[in-house]
Order: sequence, then structure tokens, then C-alpha cells
Amino acid sequence: MSNTTFRRHFPDITREIGQARSTALADRGERTTAYDKLVARNARLKRVNSEQQAHLRLAAAEIQCLALLNAALLEDLEEARNVTAIRPRTR
Repeated sequence: MSNTTFRRHFPDITREIGQARSTALADRGERTTAYDKLVARNARLKRVNSEQQAHLRLAAAEIQCLALLNAALLEDLEEARNVTAIRPRTR
């Protein structure tokens, strides 16, 4: 299984592994190199990006639901008023 697939399906486990790895490095008292900092920063940015993508998908779904609800409510309003909408003519 690729790393990306694993992270996508098991974000909690990957987060725990990352935290355990960073804790292990800190416990050993090793100095973090620029590469280690870059790897850690990259992992954090990937987590943030993944969370933001999830929020974006949720927001898009909410917007779709609201658009459908709005259309249904407008239709109900027209029926309640017994008014038909005048559509512009197409030429």
C-alpha cells in the first residue's frame, strides 16, 4: 500500500506514528538537522492540507444542499402565491 493511500484511509494512525517519531527523536537528545525540520514541516503541511480539503468537500456539499433547498422553497412559494414565473423568451 502506498504512503498516500495509507494516510488517506488511516489519518489517525499516521498522526500517531508521526508524533511517536518526533517524540523519539526528542527523547534521544539528537539535534534535528535542517532535513529533519523540512520533513516535519512537510508532514505538518500535508496534514493541514488534508484537513482543509475535507472542510472544502463538506462546504461544497452544504452549498449543494442549500441550493436544492432554495429551489424547492422558491417552487413552494410560487405555488402558494399561485403565481407563475415569466421566463424571458429565447431568440
